[in-house]
Amino acid sequence: MPASWLGWTSDIAALVRVPVTPISHIGILFTSWVRPSLEPSDFPTDEKERNDLAIAERDHYRQLYHAQMLRATELADQLRELQALPESALRNPQPPLIIQVDVTGNRPSAVSGTIELKLIREATSRIRVGDIAIVGRDIVGRISSIGRTKIDMKPTTNKDMGLTRAAIVPAHPTSERSPLLAEIVLQSNGDAIMIAEVAATSGVRKGDLVQLDDPSWPQVGAGLTLGMVEEIVPLDEAPLRQRVIVVPRRLVRDVSRVVVLGTGKGRPE
Repeated sequence: MPASWLGWTSDIAALVRVPVTPISHIGILFTSWVRPSLEPSDFPTDEKERNDLAIAERDHYRQLYHAQMLRATELADQLRELQALPESALRNPQPPLIIQVDVTGNRPSAVSGTIELKLIREATSRIRVGDIAIVGRDIVGRISSIGRTKIDMKPTTNKDMGLTRAAIVPAHPTSERSPLLAEIVLQSNGDAIMIAEVAATSGVRKGDLVQLDDPSWPQVGAGLTLGMVEEIVPLDEAPLRQRVIVVPRRLVRDVSRVVVLGTGKGRPE
């Protein structure tokens, strides 16, 4: 309705506010009693004490200022991460979620071990097991479980990831090279690499990109990067084929947060 027709709503708001007004006044009085405001007579009269108080107040507000600056910098970093997401992630029905990596769950000896993510309020409704975690345009893992206190994520090189269909494309496309060099099936060796085989005539080179092309993964991850070709090894037992060693470009242990492309039906809060 036009705003001029809504004048009566302020009267209703005033009536609704009447029962809670005494309670709010009691709260204000209680706050004033617990933490009374300083009067000019409460300040110390000694000059040294006044200077010490002024220095303490200055340091306190300087700390608050720096805390806000750090928070603003963190939010700016998160905004840059969201702006760097691929278009497919932005077209996902559910907005991506930025989740902090829990460093207490990392074991340096387990390069491809499960990573713990900090649980956030929206996780239970917007994230499902199997959802993809990315950094920029690189897939770094999949959600393996959602508990009451944490979220577990398995890196792409984890031995439990199984077989993954992918495609190898040139890192720098040119008219002389095919836009699709090979279709492969990746398998982790349980350490820090993934292995696949290609035809010896595929034209795959070191540095080429390996992109997800697996219908069993969430559709929003199609075309995202799983890693790059690190090495090409001839196979003596199969001269017409070559073994391709693939390594991730980004490791979740090197970042403080990841972006999860949730597929749950919950609404953003």
